[in-house]
Amino acid sequence: MKERIIETAKYFFISTVLINVAMYVTGSLFAPDQKFGYEVMIYPLIYGFLACIPSFIMYTNRELSVRQALIHKIIQLIIIVAIIEAMVFKGNISGYAMQAAAVAGSVVVIYLGVVLIRYKMDQKTAQEMTDQLKVFQNKVRT
Repeated sequence: MKERIIETAKYFFISTVLINVAMYVTGSLFAPDQKFGYEVMIYPLIYGFLACIPSFIMYTNRELSVRQALIHKIIQLIIIVAIIEAMVFKGNISGYAMQAAAVAGSVVVIYLGVVLIRYKMDQKTAQEMTDQLKVFQNKVRT
């Protein structure tokens, strides 16, 4: 469970950074003259937390096949898009089609960014572990 919390924390912080970037870009496109108070700073944290919920709900200990993992990720993405759209538009998307599409697109890009960043981090960790194992094996042989 401890490792799952650490993984979710990584996901949260990567998501929050990418959410900030997406909010800046979409805000610059759709409401460039709008000014906000400090209360707006809490929204990326809330959205980052909400994006972590499907990760906890859909957690499994068993090894998934590539197909199962892909389906798992797609379902997670759909749930995250639905949660964020519901929060941003409070269930009333009508009249905001362009903004809703931009938000959904941003969520997809952020999700793919998080998956890619986590993949690269895992790849680096695996390489470090492989290198350490080789060093250990060389020590045992001699």
